[in-house]
Amino acid sequence: MSVTLQNGLLRRKKIIVGEFNILAPTLNILVVNLMPNRLQTEKQFVAHLASQRINIRLTFAVPTAHKVKHESNLIKGHYVTLDDIWQEYFDGLIVTGAPVDQVPFESIDYWSEFQKLLFWRQSHVSESLFTCWAAYGAGYVEKNFPVESVAHKIFGVYQASVASDNQHPELVQNIDQLIMPHSRYFTIPDDNVSKNLRIAGNNQVGTVLLRDAARHSTYTTGHLEYDTNTLQTEYYRDIQQGVLPQKPENYDSFGQPNNTWHVSAKSFFGNWTKLLLMQKHLPETVDYIAALG
Repeated sequence: MSVTLQNGLLRRKKIIVGEFNILAPTLNILVVNLMPNRLQTEKQFVAHLASQRINIRLTFAVPTAHKVKHESNLIKGHYVTLDDIWQEYFDGLIVTGAPVDQVPFESIDYWSEFQKLLFWRQSHVSESLFTCWAAYGAGYVEKNFPVESVAHKIFGVYQASVASDNQHPELVQNIDQLIMPHSRYFTIPDDNVSKNLRIAGNNQVGTVLLRDAARHSTYTTGHLEYDTNTLQTEYYRDIQQGVLPQKPENYDSFGQPNNTWHVSAKSFFGNWTKLLLMQKHLPETVDYIAALG
């Protein structure tokens, strides 16, 4: 259907992505975008969400205390801050990854706001999705699953089997093998995760997908939203920054990046948005004018 952009960098060019259907239900989702290339991240999430059979309104936010390094004036003009939304309610929350998993949590400028966000979501959001570093930070704070830093970057595309006894089949409908890009310096040890939470993982890269039903929260350690060339871009970025990374594993085919996770991503985001719909009693029609506001 469509994604209506309430704000964000993409909104400078388009207000609606896709075709708005006045008879379809509408979900309001807040995206706390912590990635350095925010425009790219917006495009990635919008592309996946616009393919769903519902209407979605997206609001993009950054932490109030965060010193934005890339296009700070542009972000200030097109994003809300967390201070702007504490009194609001959303059907869904997405918190993106961030390239800070080698930085002590307490040294991150928005760490106190992130902890407040975790508490706030329990009363203001129906369903939450934490990706990569955000999953790491949430596990560290709430201690519902173990997290550990690793010395060597987990970098590439990895396949993980869905647990046959997983207790959240609604998230992995049409997924037997979950294929996902990863770019991180942490892991969730697969053997130490409660069976109530663990959905998919292996001993090589740890648990990669979890759900805490009590907190209405889903956690991925990777980036299902990534497009085909993102890992390649990160590889060259690391080289330019003086890091000597290994090439991303299981990524190239005949020397070119190969998007092997597209089917997993499409199924996952479809399943997650269905989960949001289950949490909300929706009218059969929506107010088209309000949706454009």
